[in-house]
Amino acid sequence: MNLPSGQQPAAVAPQPPATNAGFSWKNLTLFLLTIVAVLLCLRMLQPFLPAITGAIVLAVVTCHPYRWIAARLRSPSVAAATSVALVALGIIGPTFLLAQSFGYRVLAAIQAVQSGSAQHSLQQFLDHSPRIDAIVQFSLDNITPSQAFDKSAGFLTAHIGALLAGSLTALTQIVIMLFVLFFVYRDSDLALPALRAIVPLSPRETDHLFARLVDTIRATVMGHFVVSAIQGVVAGIVFAFIGLSGAATLLGAATAFAAIIPSFGAFAVWLPVAIYLALTHHWIQAAILMAVGTLVISTLDNVLYPIMVGTQLRLHTIPIFFSILGGVIVFGISGLILGPIAYALAQSLLDIWRQRLNHDEP
Repeated sequence: MNLPSGQQPAAVAPQPPATNAGFSWKNLTLFLLTIVAVLLCLRMLQPFLPAITGAIVLAVVTCHPYRWIAARLRSPSVAAATSVALVALGIIGPTFLLAQSFGYRVLAAIQAVQSGSAQHSLQQFLDHSPRIDAIVQFSLDNITPSQAFDKSAGFLTAHIGALLAGSLTALTQIVIMLFVLFFVYRDSDLALPALRAIVPLSPRETDHLFARLVDTIRATVMGHFVVSAIQGVVAGIVFAFIGLSGAATLLGAATAFAAIIPSFGAFAVWLPVAIYLALTHHWIQAAILMAVGTLVISTLDNVLYPIMVGTQLRLHTIPIFFSILGGVIVFGISGLILGPIAYALAQSLLDIWRQRLNHDEP
């Protein structure tokens, strides 16, 4: 084509490289490699799931105190370290009091056995209970002392080893949890925008989803604390009723704290006390404490916890109950928190789909 003299041909705008919007083996391979890498990372993090869950929960629950500390300390690292130290004191202090109370009861029971008062009390009880005495006598006639010793030694060895291993595991998880909590405190302002960037939702939908998850975490934690406090109050009343009025307040507080820790539970306090009462010939008090502890104190959380969490989240008790129970089965102890979070996540995503189909905003 001829152009008038003095005119130059118009510059052609560079075209973007052609992309294949259809099927691509490279994209499929990249997608599969990404899935494998993510699953591998999740598998590596699985042993530390309780510690990671605990750190995130503590960060959400204590975010306001941390913000208050961070506003008065210029260094984010110093503010995070101070907050972690306060959290550690809040965990270690009550644990020390609980261990001290438990150790005192165990020591008193051992002294009762060594002094012979427990054997004398047991003999008096058997003299007044001929049927139980006959069962005990039958057992002694058919089981030799060496067999009883071997079985008892094996039982104690197995359970003491499991207890020590569990204690070491729990201590390791607590240390890792505090380590992770430091970085969650310090780097949360950087991590949240990065997390929002990879969520395939609009900003309003992302805000809705995050707010729902935060509300779920707070509801589960506060519900757990309230139920544990109720268990402590009920235990304190029972301790005072059976004659332990001098130590009822301390034992009730210890029961509440033990109920907060899923690996312990309220029985970690009332059961040693019941054994101590039995060994010191307080049979009626021991029987009352065993009955109330088994039927009431240790079962309150199974009834009240789903109700309180469901009420705070404005959800029915049944799905909350199964999300907690199923979460514990799938995730272990972390399922107490992860189960309701998974349910809230699924419900929020379904709400987002419904709103998109109805062309509504969340």
